[in-house]
Amino acid sequence: MQRTIFSIILAVVYVGFISAQVPIPSRPDGYGVGGPADAHVVVEMFFDPLCPGCKASWPTVLQLIQAYATRIHVRIHTFPLPYHTNSFVASQGLHVVANVTNRNLDAIFQYVTKVFENQQMWYNDATKSMTMPQVIDSLATYIDKIGLISKDKFLAGMASDDINDETRISWKYACSRGVVGTPTFLINGVTISANSAWSLDDWKSVIDPILASNKKVSSQIKDCPPNQKKCTYAPHKTQCCLVGESCIPNVGCRCFNFKNGNKCA
Repeated sequence: MQRTIFSIILAVVYVGFISAQVPIPSRPDGYGVGGPADAHVVVEMFFDPLCPGCKASWPTVLQLIQAYATRIHVRIHTFPLPYHTNSFVASQGLHVVANVTNRNLDAIFQYVTKVFENQQMWYNDATKSMTMPQVIDSLATYIDKIGLISKDKFLAGMASDDINDETRISWKYACSRGVVGTPTFLINGVTISANSAWSLDDWKSVIDPILASNKKVSSQIKDCPPNQKKCTYAPHKTQCCLVGESCIPNVGCRCFNFKNGNKCA
């Protein structure tokens, strides 16, 4: 859904102090797939499960993940909008599925896909005569029906204060990043103008030059000096390790000689 005046005002009023009040989560916010979290290209999507614009963008996001595989990292974050009455419940449901399945990414992304496909079931008008417990029961019944997790486990998760807090922290985190509406997309931490009208080719026109520029830079390291070991610690990322350093995947050359002040020599 396009950004609205209401959401902008909300962000202006709250983002200043929310950014200072976001609790430090037990792990980085969101759910990521593809390459490492420090890949040359990191795409982030902040979405509302009941946002039509997010639903329209989702198929292209899935195409993006498939097209680039491990060459980029794609991370999704929940950001329930206040004028979608049941969005917080739907967002909390994602965190429930993540917790129950031990952060199984197939289950997480299937939840998002299936809720998008049937989001009209939980629109404001469709649920205006329902109580919140009835809405939660409706979502739990649906999740059980499609075989993600059992209804009992889903309801138990929805009653968990910890998972409720996790959902709130995700919302505050999005505010601290300057998110005011959905869908919001970032590449390498910078907000871009992507929306539901973007095709895979539109995404490629932005991502491919970034990958190409990094590949050109990293390819300059062909051979290491004598007594140094070449370390390809991530796709298109190479360093020359000094004597005593180890090549750590996704990190690079590091020395952990604590007896010698963490110095290799």
